[in-house]
Amino acid sequence: MGSISRSKFDKFNRKDYIYSTVADHDIWTSVFTPLDCDGRQHQPRGAYGINSTPVLVFWHGGGFIVGNRLYEPWWPSWLLELAHSQGAMIIAPDYRLLPEATGADMVDDMHEFWTWMLDELPLIAAQESWRLRPDPARIICAGHSAGGTFALLSALERPDAKIKAILSLYAALDDSVPELKMSRPRKILGAWPPPPRQAEAAIRLYLKQTRGTVRTDGDPVEMWELVTCIMQQGRLPRMLTQRPDPRLNAIATIAKYRRSPPIWLIHGENDSVVPPACATEFVRRVKESAPHVPMILSLKPGEHNFDAALSMHEPWIAEGCDFLLRYW
Repeated sequence: MGSISRSKFDKFNRKDYIYSTVADHDIWTSVFTPLDCDGRQHQPRGAYGINSTPVLVFWHGGGFIVGNRLYEPWWPSWLLELAHSQGAMIIAPDYRLLPEATGADMVDDMHEFWTWMLDELPLIAAQESWRLRPDPARIICAGHSAGGTFALLSALERPDAKIKAILSLYAALDDSVPELKMSRPRKILGAWPPPPRQAEAAIRLYLKQTRGTVRTDGDPVEMWELVTCIMQQGRLPRMLTQRPDPRLNAIATIAKYRRSPPIWLIHGENDSVVPPACATEFVRRVKESAPHVPMILSLKPGEHNFDAALSMHEPWIAEGCDFLLRYW
């Protein structure tokens, strides 16, 4: 008999909702609630009564170019374990993707999501008689790769969300590091992208064919060559800032207001997608401008997404989870 394939989301119930529409294109979010926890045994009374539960908002990764909120291979197993152990609700939004969109478009989507979550989701929960209601006083925000940027920007740009802590996994939080911006042939996840001239041609062709369209999903396998072409050619920072927007500069925002929720950063020492310097330089610069912000950096041997199959009982992950739980 063959083995039964299990989903990482097996311990959660999922509902999908539209939180925004752009040019007749619906942008979706999923709400995951734990199946075997009623929220009453160990949750304190929250804003919606005894059945309120903590919330984990998770932004998917994919180089700002591919992926979607339900792409399971990139979801860290240990993070789902952590959420389930706390009886937490997980809310995972999609957003517009490069190169059809700009970084500013994505931040606009992020704002629309938080408006929906803070204003509309409590009404939906009441109308549908949810047994678990999101507790607005207990929100943490996490993100994988590109999503790690939106986890941080969420806290900085929407202080009304009162995010308690941030988890950023191998994100380009400091996008000024030369390795990220430099055009150079390099292996990405063990494979060479097309040669530079061919890579530029592939990028130009894609841009020509998709001009004016809206996209919130991209198959990582089918579109991976485009991702590697853009990264090899150092195009990512330029594409993100094609429509200049100061909201994209998290380091400048932290320096200006000297505030941020506590941050846990995870990065692989051997990351060939996002250079580890994006994490170490971010920590250095934030410590200079806002030394009071609690931060831990888990810099561990491994590639991009190295922690996807690990357990929350891995010692260094358990230490980081304890850090998050202090504030959640």
